[in-house]
Amino acid sequence: MENTTSRFKLTIVKKRYREWLERANDVDALALIWAVNAVQSGKAKLAARYIAFPKEAVIDNMVDQYAIYKWELETIVTSLLTTSKDKHRNGRYKYTNLTKFGSLGALVNLLREMENGEYAMTGTADNIWEEMYRIGQRQFAWQRGYNAEQLYRYAYVYGLGECGAFFEERNGISVANFLFLSLALFGLTPEKPWTTEPDTSSLGLPQSDMAKTLALHSIGLSEARAKAARMNADAVRVLGAPLRTAYMPSVLRQHPIICVKHRHLIYIAPLPPLIMNRATSGLYYDIKQGPTRLLTDANARFEDYIRKLVVAYHPRFHALKGLPYGRSKATLIDPPDCLIKDGTEITAAIECKATKLTFEAQFSDNPTIAAKQGFDQVAKGIFQLWRFFSHARRGIYSANTVSPAAYGIVLTMDGWMQMATKLRRLALEQARQLAASDPDIIEADMRMVIFASIQELNDCFAQTETDTFMEVLKHAVDERYEGYGLLELTRQCGVPLVRRRFPLDVGEILPWWNKTKNPDDRPYL
Repeated sequence: MENTTSRFKLTIVKKRYREWLERANDVDALALIWAVNAVQSGKAKLAARYIAFPKEAVIDNMVDQYAIYKWELETIVTSLLTTSKDKHRNGRYKYTNLTKFGSLGALVNLLREMENGEYAMTGTADNIWEEMYRIGQRQFAWQRGYNAEQLYRYAYVYGLGECGAFFEERNGISVANFLFLSLALFGLTPEKPWTTEPDTSSLGLPQSDMAKTLALHSIGLSEARAKAARMNADAVRVLGAPLRTAYMPSVLRQHPIICVKHRHLIYIAPLPPLIMNRATSGLYYDIKQGPTRLLTDANARFEDYIRKLVVAYHPRFHALKGLPYGRSKATLIDPPDCLIKDGTEITAAIECKATKLTFEAQFSDNPTIAAKQGFDQVAKGIFQLWRFFSHARRGIYSANTVSPAAYGIVLTMDGWMQMATKLRRLALEQARQLAASDPDIIEADMRMVIFASIQELNDCFAQTETDTFMEVLKHAVDERYEGYGLLELTRQCGVPLVRRRFPLDVGEILPWWNKTKNPDDRPYL
């Protein structure tokens, strides 16, 4: 009876949610979403030109009762684009009010009820950790924002060498200039909801470069609706199950700017931070359209970047690439991608995995199956570390002395293992199955491995000195901290914290970086 009542309530909530969207003009709804985001992003005075809102909606703390989270706004944009419009009928007919904060607030409350109801229909105590993983995938990127490290990392990995040449040849603009103009758009789009193509004369770049940048970022409204529908249909097909509202794929991740024809083209970024998402991690999708060797080149650059980052933060360390080793030339084996040498010993080994975190890897009910290739790579990374520790113990690897207590780190480009205790255990079990094929790998070699994304590693580096960082790694392999992310562990394990600037010179690969007058010119930092 209780389940029937819950389904009935969910049906009513879904109907009210759908009616709000059906009766909403898309252009005005996008402007309302932009304005609500502005109210709670320090731009309330600007938002007041477009919508009415209570003073209580202007908040500093996102746990306030008036808080509307950016991931909820992103979900609403997707819902708006995938909901057909109701046909106007004669007689009394109510259009959705798109001039007030409270109107969208009411829709957000319906969204929350709907998300809770949808989880109640399928969720159990047994899969709460999988749900926490999905929630983390939806929220963490929004909570952490964007910084100089990300800009440098993605420009280094995807903007140089063959990858950079391919991007420029395909799009008619260099990655460096694309990032510069994306940053300019990110600074401009929070100032008003709709804008025409910005003038680049003050930036020292041709106007054609802005047109090319907008072409990469933007999508027409009708095309956005069609693409959002296709993405949802594809997600249902891949996952083999109905989509829950909270985890619909977002067209804004590929096209954060929507344009419409109004005498001339006008543009809106409902959620301006996604411009920087497209300009950084989104470069992957540009490179993926090229030959396979580009991703191989990008992976090698990712490994090289890790070695540069380690030494830049911790000059005491040597970050070694390592040469292939083995008992004969016919059986040479590559060591882990980054060997951290402290004094006379290797004290940590990092295996880098740049495999892309796909939609199904983030939101599937069973991501280890839906995204098997990616999780296989994580498990392989664990096995490769264990094999290396075994070879070091047995003298097969002898180029450097490896500490018997050396730490193993599987480092990913994306956040594969955040809030994912069960997935970590499954990856370790899969690695044990791989290790079973080599009887010389013993239990001492199969030590606990630390899982981290490059963002987590950088954030840990930015808050620790060298000795403190090693202390964090010691805690990370303690079973008391199983499931902790590296950043959360750093803040909670009791070590003293510091604040350190990103140590690499962004201007080294983005020449325009040092031309900005002051840090306020870089609003995302």
